[in-house]
Amino acid sequence: MKRRWFLYALAFIGALVFRVAYTGWLGGFILAGTVCLPLLGVLTALPGLLSCKLALIPTAERGQRGESLLWRVEGKSALGLPMGWVGATVETVNELTGETRRENKRWFLPGKGGAAELAAPSDHCGLLTGKIVRAWATDSLGLFRLPLRRGGEARCWVEPIPRVGDLPPLPEEEAPGVRPRPGGGPGEDYDPREYRLGDPLNAIHWKLSAKRDALVTRETLETVRPNPLLTFDCFGTPGELDALLDLLSGMSLALLGQGRPHAVAWAEPVTGELRRFEIAGEEDRQRCLEAILSQRAPGVGKSVLDGERLGRSLHLQGGGAG
Repeated sequence: MKRRWFLYALAFIGALVFRVAYTGWLGGFILAGTVCLPLLGVLTALPGLLSCKLALIPTAERGQRGESLLWRVEGKSALGLPMGWVGATVETVNELTGETRRENKRWFLPGKGGAAELAAPSDHCGLLTGKIVRAWATDSLGLFRLPLRRGGEARCWVEPIPRVGDLPPLPEEEAPGVRPRPGGGPGEDYDPREYRLGDPLNAIHWKLSAKRDALVTRETLETVRPNPLLTFDCFGTPGELDALLDLLSGMSLALLGQGRPHAVAWAEPVTGELRRFEIAGEEDRQRCLEAILSQRAPGVGKSVLDGERLGRSLHLQGGGAG
């Protein structure tokens, strides 16, 4: 842009010298035209500028830590007019660690549209939230930078690298318990209880009802075995969190590989409120991981072990297991 202003200044000085040396109408016409050139450049660029909008799109919705993840900045004039040189500043926030980065990009945007790619910081786990904080395009002469419309936020998940290894010894098995089976149904084990409105007729224990002179229902019971519980502390440096989440993800995958449902629990590092996810399959694991990656993890916070007893658990802290 400085080079273009230098050339325009030379043109203006030349027109001014010509006007002083030649007092005819042509000298005044050339000087007036040179003065109006910047305004003409802006006016001819306005239709394309007003019909163009830059949008930020991730090239991949998710990837593992350390992978090459990119933001794609796309733009196109709705009128099909050439835009010339455009630029954008993209701000990326890691919602887990709180780190913020800004990247600038400048490229030529033809009338048919085009895109530029910027690196998304994937050196630490977390939910990356990106947005275009500044967008501009030059006028037809390249003398001014004029603002462009910007799209909304984009998101990209940077997931941990599962550290798969031998599971540590689980706490001793607790005796299985029983509970009422949701929805009832047939079964050998049941508890008699007083009839409630809405109970199915085939669940009524008629012999016992006759003895008690009141309707009694069979409540079918099912055996329940306690599931392993993985607990961890969601605070620390970005490096510590990476190592911790690598281990947590690897242990969860190992349990699922053994066909063992389990749970993951942690305390909100600021409020101490307990968060718990039941993991029975890959969808549950992904949902739990997204909840972890999208919350802010400070350097220090409240430990999950400071609260009530959680039962059978594998506690992870600072990248270790216990």
